[in-house]
Amino acid sequence: MAMLLVVQDVAAQRKRNRRKRVVRSRPAAITKLTIVQESEVSEGVRYAEFKSNGRTPVDIHVVYVDRTVAANAIRIVKGEDKYDGKESVVNMSKRYTEQTNSSVLALVNANFWRAVRNTAIGPCVVDGEVVEMLPYKGWTSAFVDVRNRITIDTFKLKATIRYKGSTRTVTSVNRRLDSSGIVVYNAYAGDIVPYINTSEIEREFREAMKDSVFMDRDSTEMELTQQLLRTEIVQAKREASTEHPLTKISLRYLRTPSVNEPLICRVIAVDTGSVAMPLRGCIVSLPTKWELDSIPKQGDTITLHFSTNVSTDTKFMNAVCGTPRLVRNGVAKHEAQKEGSTGSRFIKHQLSRTALGTDKSGNKILLVAIEPPQGSQGTTGATLDQMAQIMKLLGAYQAMNLDGGGSAGMVVNDDHMFFEGVDPDTRRVSVGIAVVKLSHVLRSLR
Repeated sequence: MAMLLVVQDVAAQRKRNRRKRVVRSRPAAITKLTIVQESEVSEGVRYAEFKSNGRTPVDIHVVYVDRTVAANAIRIVKGEDKYDGKESVVNMSKRYTEQTNSSVLALVNANFWRAVRNTAIGPCVVDGEVVEMLPYKGWTSAFVDVRNRITIDTFKLKATIRYKGSTRTVTSVNRRLDSSGIVVYNAYAGDIVPYINTSEIEREFREAMKDSVFMDRDSTEMELTQQLLRTEIVQAKREASTEHPLTKISLRYLRTPSVNEPLICRVIAVDTGSVAMPLRGCIVSLPTKWELDSIPKQGDTITLHFSTNVSTDTKFMNAVCGTPRLVRNGVAKHEAQKEGSTGSRFIKHQLSRTALGTDKSGNKILLVAIEPPQGSQGTTGATLDQMAQIMKLLGAYQAMNLDGGGSAGMVVNDDHMFFEGVDPDTRRVSVGIAVVKLSHVLRSLR
């Protein structure tokens, strides 16, 4: 009996020791931030670097934006201006400035993205054009209205087309799920619909394998096996070929597109096969089973309407998606499980991360980037718990997590920082969210 008690005591002590080790290794709560440096980027735009409390601090880069200052604006930049395009945050910044003559003051990566297809996950809207419509799980989105106010919520987008008193539901945007749905293609789908990638499948497979390593390590996506990768590639080809024989209606916009506002369009052509994307317009592709007598004719008008499930009366122009919500109404608590993100590494490991937030008034916007663990610098990354605490300490009343890990990158005034040993000059991502100084507004103020 005595021997049995000794064995039990030893086992109990080992269990207590394991608990103690777990407690000691748990990342410390973030309760204080110390400013390292700060500078004014432009009127109403300020950059600051902070370090957190703790034996191994978190290195935090923040851009504060006062949206009420004239010419300050939030814009979304899509990689290569293509639905499936990827681009470094540095190139996004430079290209946007060159194309628009409006200066990008700061830019961070935004949406997570899918391996193989290289497409943004969750809603993505760029200057009123919906690049991706379908939601993903219960993920959070940030929608930006015409006054650059940001609403963070669980957004869902839907779309309809209305023609001669009949309203039909749009199934998807810029990609066809099957032959039975209505699809809207816009300029982000390419110059010609259907867009067909002529690269060999094996070459695409090898490229996808490189990216799938990042997806497994840095996002909430499940590990993709080689067979699943090949299946994805074949499916993408199949979708493109399915589109080819379907009837396509080319439309010209009669006003600037936006979300939550009907868009009247004029029919400029009806055709099948490969169809060129119209200037300042889109293509509506009809399903196989469509009444021939109800196909619109050249010169007719069609109303295209994208709408949200919340803030339905707000005219939105830009949107990004991420996961999870970090701060809700001033309470710092991540909502990963609620949104369907359960990966232990994604939640609990101290990683490089990016986030977006607003203060209580909605007038101050925060773009935040966390550097990865750097032993030589004596710093570490952040868990989701820590990220929520950091956003609250920085002044966020509402905040959400964006893509991170190897995808994390920030550009400020064309100076770039380095994340995870990957130069943002070369690391390509799907979507960026930018702080822009609008040139036409500046001219009007002179």
